[in-house]
Amino acid sequence: MSRYKTLPDLLKLKAHEHPDDVAHWILNTDGTWHPISYLEFYREVTDLSWKLKTLGVEKNQVVAIMATTSHAWELIHHACLSLGGIVVGMDPNENPDQLNAIVKIANTKILAIDQIEYLDKFQDLSQFETIIVFNAAPLEDQPDKLKFLDTSKTAAGELNDTPQPDILQPSDIATILFTSGTTGMPKGIAYRHDQIIAAIDAILPTYPELSHQPCHLACWLPLSNLFQRIVNLCALAGGAEVYFVEQPQKIIDYLPTINPHIFIAVPRFYEKLYQGFEARLNQQPQFISHCLRYCLRKGESQSIIGTLFRTANRQVFKSFTALFGQNIRYMVSGSAAMPLWLLHRYRAMGLLILEAYGLSENVVPIAANRSSEYRFGTVGKALPGNTIALEKDNELLVKGLGIFNGYLGDEDPKRSFVENYYIGTGDYAEIDTDGFIRLTGRKSEVFKTSTGRKIAPVAIESILQNNFAVEHAVVFGENRKFLIALVTVVSSNITKDQSTTAFVQQVAINLTQSVSDLPEYKRPVGVIFSFKSLSVAEQELTTNLKLRRKNIRHHYETWINQLYSLLEDPKSRIHSQPISANQDIVLLKL
Repeated sequence: MSRYKTLPDLLKLKAHEHPDDVAHWILNTDGTWHPISYLEFYREVTDLSWKLKTLGVEKNQVVAIMATTSHAWELIHHACLSLGGIVVGMDPNENPDQLNAIVKIANTKILAIDQIEYLDKFQDLSQFETIIVFNAAPLEDQPDKLKFLDTSKTAAGELNDTPQPDILQPSDIATILFTSGTTGMPKGIAYRHDQIIAAIDAILPTYPELSHQPCHLACWLPLSNLFQRIVNLCALAGGAEVYFVEQPQKIIDYLPTINPHIFIAVPRFYEKLYQGFEARLNQQPQFISHCLRYCLRKGESQSIIGTLFRTANRQVFKSFTALFGQNIRYMVSGSAAMPLWLLHRYRAMGLLILEAYGLSENVVPIAANRSSEYRFGTVGKALPGNTIALEKDNELLVKGLGIFNGYLGDEDPKRSFVENYYIGTGDYAEIDTDGFIRLTGRKSEVFKTSTGRKIAPVAIESILQNNFAVEHAVVFGENRKFLIALVTVVSSNITKDQSTTAFVQQVAINLTQSVSDLPEYKRPVGVIFSFKSLSVAEQELTTNLKLRRKNIRHHYETWINQLYSLLEDPKSRIHSQPISANQDIVLLKL
């Protein structure tokens, strides 16, 4: 049971019990890292809270923070919480329609931004009572509601470190997060202080290294995402040191210096990093390349030989493994499924990636693999505080303290629950005898072919992505006789002595083999190979990199229709050879 009941209690407790321990590291302009102790951070937060109070932040006031990941973000976050404010994280890369909907749903009256240009994303600034611009140069002629605040000066000079009055209860709202999934407008979910503390209490025993000093973490994912904020809170509770990376595109440059013990990222990061490794491997002389690949294959074995190779491979592939520093115990991946082959490939080099699984409607992560017990291809076992079950149709159900109380503005929140306070996750699953959970498909994405067959595309896409050359796979076939797939591939995977056609044909052979064990109606008959990656900017992926299927189908509709026409025409040359539709698209029959 936690000795703190609210998040400000947690910070106060750490500052009093471990005042001189390092809480955070921030990067100086000269490239050196500057430590900030718990007591220093607590005093800065307290001083900033008094400044924010004069700007209108008070209990139950919704404050939206829209900024890049930084120590200043964290300062404002904790300062708002200490006043009883309700924090909403807003992603600067989100489209304006979503942002304006968030402001309206949350009844946001105070906006905090770090770049004045962000105001262009809002249709009506009159909806805000105060707009706080932090760490930016003031304008010569600024509106009254625009207030400029330099958080860097908080640490300079004399601080007002008089604590705010204790006005919070565990049942008070701490944050509102927004989810829209892969379709539709955002939905607001409010979480209380006691619910977020329940998440901390569940995560710390799952990743015990967070409480074993030293433990270094990199804060580089968007703080608009509640998960990164909770990771930082876990670090605060456990005593881990957080390094703030304000330029996420440079995370690889910083990791050897940060030397993280645990590193957290989304699957796309690990995929892109490995693609660079594979491209370099392809440029090696053939004999060396074959030897290195032999070491990798042996390292994937579950035998004692595999263990020996994994230990050796950590040195053989040191130029790659050293990217994560010298302290790395394991990495964590969430938000989407990792290709199974990639999990094995990283492990073959001595780098363990553990998959975790959560839901916006449950602030406590639902399940996770642990370093002490993991099973690739699963999302691990349920975390403490979660009770899981399977519905009759095998949908995964969950209940616990972290479950939301319905979406904001929902007049009948009970409809979100199945029975006995369980909610449906929307994911089909299997639970083995050891308690490991394997997700088998998204309920909302199941469709029928014209032959009446039900198709869960995720399971098929996961198999297709078990190929190192494949970035994303998207299966189509609703109301069609058979399935086809869009597969995005990276040209850097083409070896020096290989043509584009030969590369596509080889990948196609591998894909055919990978789906050979599936029933015939689940095997894609043709593939659209695209050398253009799916992107957030094109609205093909959500900000946490899930597929936006409707948008992808719309963008590739021409090629989808063309491929179906070619496959249904017995005289088409696609039955004997690939067809290059343009420089980025190749159509091929499997």
